Amino acid sequence: MPSFYQFQSPRNHQLLADPETTFKQWEYRSCPAGGTHPKSGRRIGPLHYTVKHNNREEHIIWGPQITVHVTVVERLEREGFTGFRTQPARVSFLDGGISDQYKEFTVTGWAGVVRPESGMRVLESCSGCLWKNYGPIADFDNVIDWDQWTGEDFFFVWPLTGHRLCTERAAKWLEVSGIRSFCLGQGFESLQREKRSLNFGIPRGPLSSVLPEDLAIKYGKSLGLE
Repeated sequence: MPSFYQFQSPRNHQLLADPETTFKQWEYRSCPAGGTHPKSGRRIGPLHYTVKHNNREEHIIWGPQITVHVTVVERLEREGFTGFRTQPARVSFLDGGISDQYKEFTVTGWAGVVRPESGMRVLESCSGCLWKNYGPIADFDNVIDWDQWTGEDFFFVWPLTGHRLCTERAAKWLEVSGIRSFCLGQGFESLQREKRSLNFGIPRGPLSSVLPEDLAIKYGKSLGLE
């Protein structure tokens, strides 16, 4: 089994995007088939985060999605890291200033669906749309089927889309890169510490809610997840 790390937000909440202004960028729709499960959401327009500081050089800003400074993107690309796509994003600072020197960073590497040997299963599903609720995990050593992994440096396993992963090569470079505003946890150790949070399930809509459409079709169509 390859060594891997969870690439996650820092513990300093002052560096996170303001949740209220982030929420306003999303539209929520009820199930077209009349299902009573929670509404599905999709962001309207390019990502625009608001933060509670004035550091125009902050490397990474975390929210439901990730924004990274353009200098970080350039360095990642120069190192040849794979498994991500970027698109323009904006950041508003505490003093009202707005920067367009950021990119939305979408992890696109694919490690398939959580293995049934992990204990995770579908708790609820909607026959009228692609909404499902998954959980919990009993065996964290059996989460990833490495035969499904695309081999990219940044990746995730469905439905754990909020737990972005990276290879040991990427993690070791990040540790010495001088890039700020992130944490690394080996394997799923941080998720294991909080595994009770999975007892209530992980609700997920279609794969296209977290991946570009072409990749959602590529990876999800045969699985009924696209």
